[in-house]
Order: sequence, then C-alpha cells, then structure tokens
Amino acid sequence: MATLTMTGVGHSEAMAHWNNNALVTVGEQRLLIDAGYTIKYALRDLSLDFGDIAGVFITHVHADHCFGLERMAIECRFRYGFRPRLFLPPGVYDELWEQTLKGVMGTVGEGPATLDDYFEVVHLDDGGFEFEGVALEYFQNAHTPNKPSYGLCINDGLLFSGDTRPIPAEVARRDPAVILHDCTLADWNPVHASLSELRETYPAEVRQRMYLMSYEDHFADFEAAVAGEFAGFARQGQVFEL
Repeated sequence: MATLTMTGVGHSEAMAHWNNNALVTVGEQRLLIDAGYTIKYALRDLSLDFGDIAGVFITHVHADHCFGLERMAIECRFRYGFRPRLFLPPGVYDELWEQTLKGVMGTVGEGPATLDDYFEVVHLDDGGFEFEGVALEYFQNAHTPNKPSYGLCINDGLLFSGDTRPIPAEVARRDPAVILHDCTLADWNPVHASLSELRETYPAEVRQRMYLMSYEDHFADFEAAVAGEFAGFARQGQVFEL
C-alpha cells in the first residue's frame, strides 16, 4: 500500500509546525515532496533519516521547500554513500543549483562539485513520472508570478497543490478524492490562497474533500470554521492512502 504522510504543515514563518513538505511511502521506498530547512527534524519525528529516503521532488525554489537539500546532499554523499534521485520539473534546475545551492555545495574537500555529484538528477519534461509504481503528474500552479512552481496529482486520486493561490481549473479537471491545498490565514496574500478565497472559489462539495496546509501558528482560532466548511486542517504526521 502506498501512502502520503504530511511531514510538516507549517507556513514558512511557523514555529509550531515543520515546513509544509510530504513523504510518499511504498513499502521501504520513500520519496520526499520538498525538503525545506526543517526536514531533518520532520524525518526524526517519523523515526527516519536521510539514509531512508530514495528520492525527492522539488515543487519550487523557496527556502521552506528546498533548503534542506544541502544537508541531505552532504549526509547522503559522505555518511551514507549513495545518491538519492532528485526529480526536477521544468525550470527548477537553474534556480536550484545556479542561484541557490552552488555557493555552499559547489566545492568540497576533493575539489569542484556539481549537483549530479550528490544526486541522481532526473530532469522531468513530460508532465509526469513514476515512483515505485505510484503515478505522479505535476502541473504549473499559481504561486509567485513567472516562477516555476508546481502541484502534484498522485495516482489520480490525491491532489497536492504546492504553494499556490486558488487553482480551480486544475482541481475541476482532475476531480480528486482528496485535496491538500495551500491556505494562509491572513486576509489576503499575493502568492498564497486565503481562507476567504478558498470559500469563494471552490463549491461546498469540493471543499468537503479539501484539507488545508501551509498555515500559520494561530490556526486554532479558525478550527471551528474550517471543520464546518472543509475536510479540516491537514495535521503534521497525518497519513493519506494513495
């Protein structure tokens, strides 16, 4: 049985939860969806470490989604002795390596290094890939303008929005049984969907299948309202069948 576990559900500024990342598990094989700066703590809470991770998919290049890759790369290369697979959708490679990681990973004791020295880099270009029999379809979402940023539809049944504003066309086209959707509790945010926007954008029937993720620390103030109109807040450590 394949599952998705929320390793964290927190907004980038959250202190009460780890970064909003997830973990796909198939038997003993595990794929991270993003690896933010709190990912080592998140894995520890699941009794895991980087040596237990076979691959990573990066939705976009923001700190709470990719800064954990530096620590993962160093430990996998020098402690565990293997290269995890790194699945990168279109446009992400240059931002990730040339603009983000190269300054801290481009030179090691042995000399110059590339991203391929740490990871088995898989450049995606056809809209989807498989991990241990699990089908993952990626799509451009509506996060920061002109920035490569992606959501995922997994096994045609679970939609993981990634960081995004509302994406009703993508949700309607796939009609997933479970939706994990970005939600800020602020009144408005230029790059994240607000609670009021989710109410206005998605019909009630869709919202009943929608778990909210990437939220701020004061989420308890909204629990009653969210429970009445949505499937609820996604919880750290919560497991969904795929």
